[in-house]
Amino acid sequence: MPMHIAIADDHSAVRLGMKYLVRGWMPECTVHLAADLPALLELLSLEKMDMIVLDINIPGGNNFQMISMIRNLQPSVRILMLSAYEEDLYAMRYIDSGADGYLQKDSDEDDILEALNAVLAGKKYLSSELKNHLLQSRLNQKAYSHNNPIEYLTNRELEISRLLIDGKGVGEIAKALFIHTSTVGTYKSKIFEKLCVRNIRELMDAFSMHGWAK
Repeated sequence: MPMHIAIADDHSAVRLGMKYLVRGWMPECTVHLAADLPALLELLSLEKMDMIVLDINIPGGNNFQMISMIRNLQPSVRILMLSAYEEDLYAMRYIDSGADGYLQKDSDEDDILEALNAVLAGKKYLSSELKNHLLQSRLNQKAYSHNNPIEYLTNRELEISRLLIDGKGVGEIAKALFIHTSTVGTYKSKIFEKLCVRNIRELMDAFSMHGWAK
């Protein structure tokens, strides 16, 4: 039977580019496209997928919980995260949340094919640069943590930080994450305290300073 692979990204150029590359890599596979998380979840409820190439910032998702939502529908599907966000900050968090690999959007074709092959074969994929980075961090963990305070943020705090930087208000964030506005306010205060910032402008500067890419 042919493989079924879903590409979920809100940019049509990315979807079509990945489709072209995937079809060249595996001509006999069936490629499905989704522009947002609800469309992907609907697709998963109708068709069994072997692998999903998933944009980290897909509309309707943009959080770590979307991995468990996908797993609830298809526990064995392989998930390769596709992202413009800095991998040293986000990759292991998504792997720990249940993803099978993490790929930068600016990766070259050889790296993309390596990631597809690894994930489809049941292996975890991280770039060689990130593996080296993790090794150095392990060897010098104390210095690394001191240099990048964003590492102290929890997954939820990281999600809320991203939404705040995207210009979302407390009410919008509460609705998107299905939590109370007071809870968002509490998280916001903790984020500001951990990063020693006073407002959203300083929050943006802190993330930019420590390698966050939008």
